[in-house]
Amino acid sequence: MKKSTFTRWFAVWLLASGFLWWAGFGVRSAAATETARKVPATDPRLDMVTALQAMSPHPSLGDQAKVFGRFVGTWDAEYTEFSKDGKATHSSGEVIVGWVMDGRAIQDLFIIYPSAAHKERFIGTTLRYFDPKSGTWRVTFIDPENDSVARLTGGAVGDDRIVLHSQDTDGKETRWSFNDIRPDSFVFRDEESRDGGNTWRLREEDHMKRRGAAPPAR
Repeated sequence: MKKSTFTRWFAVWLLASGFLWWAGFGVRSAAATETARKVPATDPRLDMVTALQAMSPHPSLGDQAKVFGRFVGTWDAEYTEFSKDGKATHSSGEVIVGWVMDGRAIQDLFIIYPSAAHKERFIGTTLRYFDPKSGTWRVTFIDPENDSVARLTGGAVGDDRIVLHSQDTDGKETRWSFNDIRPDSFVFRDEESRDGGNTWRLREEDHMKRRGAAPPAR
């Protein structure tokens, strides 16, 4: 092939290739632009979530912020519930904890993943705030699926335990406790007593591990 012919052929090929690339880029850009137009800059459905969240505790909490603040983050959970006859039911899920309401309260989501026994996930939420008048944390847990609300009060017991209590109208006492608290793990227990706290029946024991934590050294 002569040099002049090759040069003309190469120029035509280069021009055509460039045009095809430009056309394809234009189509892709147009599609991306159209997609972006369909997504609003702000979604009003998220306004409440945005206003609720806080990045840190309110300064008024002082050292009390450490009581529940150490749980902020996401935890992988292994739940075990015990019936009155001692039968154990196991399930998996997660717990998500964060500061809310300008850092004056801390909230969590207890989530149990769907299973053969329960096709939809279970989700409950707890709101905690410190009451300086009583010197205790006030805790409210809401389970909308089962129309259940639990209210407890308490606080830290030493460095690695938190204990919360509630007294029901029928004389039953409930005790929730966070035990063996470490930076990357803790154990939550739900217990009840019907004899004034002399004996306790374990209803639930949950083992939590901070998501992303390194496995323990062997």
